[in-house]
Amino acid sequence: MNMVIQETFRLIPPLSFILRETTHDLKLQNINVPKGTFIQINIPMLHRDVDLWGPDAEVFNPNRFANGISGACKYPHMYAPFGFGPRICAGQHLAMVELKIVLSLLLMRFSFDLSPNYVHSPSYKMTVEPQHDLPLIVKKYDVVANM
Repeated sequence: MNMVIQETFRLIPPLSFILRETTHDLKLQNINVPKGTFIQINIPMLHRDVDLWGPDAEVFNPNRFANGISGACKYPHMYAPFGFGPRICAGQHLAMVELKIVLSLLLMRFSFDLSPNYVHSPSYKMTVEPQHDLPLIVKKYDVVANM
């Protein structure tokens, strides 16, 4: 389940960008960046960079996380669904535990399919969300009484 969640967060991260202010003058390749400059880091672009993730960066492949984050990406700190550095999400571990519990409970009781009317259209605002509705076909499993 970890690998599926990590790969989902790689392709559809909870945040679409991280904003940081430089604390001192610095140089990024051949660009001088003065202290106090705000830099916006586009997480979806970072998570789909073929130089970091390999030629299949656009493909949903949970197995890339079989050896953890350090085995999935050329530079593990470039996997940033909850941000990174001193301002990383303080609740990331709680969020992951809650997500696993809720997913487990839902997947034990229901099956999910995308509607034939679904159109993939992510919208990158503060969070990544569908531009249009996300029509699902949800079916409840028949519960077996003798377990």
